Amino acid sequence: MASLIGTAAAFSAKGTRVKNWNNVQTYDVAALRNDLAAQRGNVVGVRCNFRGKDIRHVKPKWYESSIWQKSPSRNGFVDLRVMVAKQDLPTFKSITSEQGGTDMVLYGRVERDVEANFLFVRLLGRTANVDSTGNATITW
Repeated sequence: MASLIGTAAAFSAKGTRVKNWNNVQTYDVAALRNDLAAQRGNVVGVRCNFRGKDIRHVKPKWYESSIWQKSPSRNGFVDLRVMVAKQDLPTFKSITSEQGGTDMVLYGRVERDVEANFLFVRLLGRTANVDSTGNATITW
């Protein structure tokens, strides 16, 4: 979590700048779960249908939750752990927590909590505005 908090200053209310937007890949939840370690440090898009109902306050400015999608290989759903900044929490909560929501893409950076030793996606937003130079600004 220390590395997560250290990078918080880089993310402002104006959105998060991402260079080389064409290199950002979008994954289904199950596919990203299987490739999470290899994507560490990368910004990714994640297709999901709803957020988890449980939201835990883990640090003064950070909340832990999950995003969910119908499993492509079996009955049921598959989830992915996410971290949400305090200022983004109201918008994250506006995403349905009911199963079977419509497909959406959330953008985030794959990071590792060094204290607890787990990988997660630090959510950055839902909308990417790409400029003429091929860079993007991600906002909620």
